[in-house]
Amino acid sequence: MTKWVEHGNGICWEESTLLADAGLRHGVTGKSGGVSEAPFTSLNLGLHVGDQPKAVLENRRRLCALLGYPMQKLTTAQQTHEDHVVAVGPAEIGCGAGSYADALAHTDAIMTNLPGVPLMLCIADCVPVIVYDPVKRAVAVIHDGWRGTVQRLAAKTVFAMRLAYGSDPKDLLAYVGPSISRAHYEVSESTAMAFRRLGTAYGNCAGEKDGVWSVDLWQANRLLLEEAGLRPDHIEVTTSCAFAEEGKFFSYRRDGGHTGRMGAFAVL
Repeated sequence: MTKWVEHGNGICWEESTLLADAGLRHGVTGKSGGVSEAPFTSLNLGLHVGDQPKAVLENRRRLCALLGYPMQKLTTAQQTHEDHVVAVGPAEIGCGAGSYADALAHTDAIMTNLPGVPLMLCIADCVPVIVYDPVKRAVAVIHDGWRGTVQRLAAKTVFAMRLAYGSDPKDLLAYVGPSISRAHYEVSESTAMAFRRLGTAYGNCAGEKDGVWSVDLWQANRLLLEEAGLRPDHIEVTTSCAFAEEGKFFSYRRDGGHTGRMGAFAVL
C-alpha cells in the first residue's frame, strides 16, 4: 500500500509503505505547501518551467528542511527522456540544487550510496520509479516517460546498481509513483507499436479502443523491474493518477503544458 503523508506546513507526498518500512525517506510530492503563484500553485519544484526562480528555491528549501538536510546538498538532473544513469559521488553533490544550468546533463536516472544526499527528479505525468537496496544501502530515482520506458531505463538502472554498489536484484525494493494512468494516456499508434516491439508482455501494455491508442506505463515499468530480477512482492505500484487527481498533482497534459513539477525524492 502507498500512503499519503501530510505535514504541518502544507507539504504532502505519497510514499511507499514497503520502502518506508525498510527505512528509506522518500516520496513524490503533491502541489500544496509552496509559494509559487498560478499556474504553478504552489509547490512547484522545477526551475525550468517558467516559474519565478526565487519561489522555486523557497519551495525546495521547505522540502529539504522537512527532510532535515540543507538545500545545497539536493542533487538533480536535466531530464531529457534518455537512458543515461549517473552515480552521484562527492563531486556531484548539489548539482542542480540552485540552478537548472548546473544540473546533471542528459540524465533521467540518478543513484547514490552516500547518506544525507537528497536525490530529486521532477515529475508531471511521467513515471517516477524509486529503487532502494536496504542491504548495500544504495538508492536510485528514475524519471520514466514512454521514451525512457521503451529504452528499458528502469532495468538499466538496476544493472547500474549491480555494477556500482554490488546490489543483488532480489534484495531491491521498488516504488512506481504517481503519474499518468492508462485511462488518460492516449498515444500515437507508432508509440504503441514501440511497446509491442519489446515483446508480448510489453505489447499487452498498449492497446486500442475505438481508434484511440493508450499505454500503461505503470505495468510496463513493473515488467522491467521484474525482468531485471526484482521479486514481484518487492514492487509497489501507485494507484494515484496525476492527470485525474487535479487537487493533488501537477499534470503536463491536463494543464496544457504550462504547469509545475512534483518532486520524486529519496535520501539515505
